[in-house]
Amino acid sequence: MITYLAWWYGQEPVVLWRATEVISKKVFLTFSVPVLVRTLFDPWKRDITGAQNPSLQELFQIFVSNMISRMVGFFIRLFTIFTGFLVTGLCFILIFSILILWLFLPLIIIGLLIHGANLILNG
Repeated sequence: MITYLAWWYGQEPVVLWRATEVISKKVFLTFSVPVLVRTLFDPWKRDITGAQNPSLQELFQIFVSNMISRMVGFFIRLFTIFTGFLVTGLCFILIFSILILWLFLPLIIIGLLIHGANLILNG
């Protein structure tokens, strides 16, 4: 019984905590958050317009087109970064909740057994 409790409360919470860290990191990297932060102001899909010997009007159109491409890239990357942080946080909270449940599960089971026995005996 002592070895079981040592495993339940000593060894397994460490394994669950490591799993929490690994899964959270995997989700974070699945959204490529570090890469998206580094390339936040890059044009979307590297879509850059250029021309040889452009006129002043063409230069302005190229500038506007490139700025629109950068703005689209910025907002899409920002949304993806936000979503990555949100999903990573939700995964962390879910797995951490499982860890907390793991710690209190024996007490919950004993409490439910006592409550069931009281219901059977009293009525």
